[in-house]
Amino acid sequence: MPLKPNHMSIVVNEVEPAKEFLSLLGFEETLTKVISGPIMEEYLGVPGIEAEHITMVLKGADPYFDIQLLKYHSPVSPQNEHIRDLSAIGFNHFAFAVDDLDAILARLKQAGVKMRNKEMDYRGYKMAFIWGPEGLTFELVEHGS
Repeated sequence: MPLKPNHMSIVVNEVEPAKEFLSLLGFEETLTKVISGPIMEEYLGVPGIEAEHITMVLKGADPYFDIQLLKYHSPVSPQNEHIRDLSAIGFNHFAFAVDDLDAILARLKQAGVKMRNKEMDYRGYKMAFIWGPEGLTFELVEHGS
């Protein structure tokens, strides 16, 4: 049975900039609630959890895909000092396929999103890294025809 993407979660200290960034990529906020209590503590393995949980759905994605933003009230989230270092062990970057890289980069730059590198061609793909919320790296890839 093949795996299909469903969702990912990002812990943020600043909710609004993260929501604005994701909306530029085509995500839409569908649900916001506060999660807490014994069931969430057991599920996430975070004692004393209380967090704002915002579901951002990628419009038109097939299969369904969302990014869940978590803003912890308790415990307070420390900044990940290695999140910007793409040579560190662990998470590296998110990548999304796009139909027109130049158009989406122009829109993102106009909205103030910063590039992490220059757009490049590699193995028949056009790609670029951009800075996302909380110092995360996102990659946009346009597949060649």
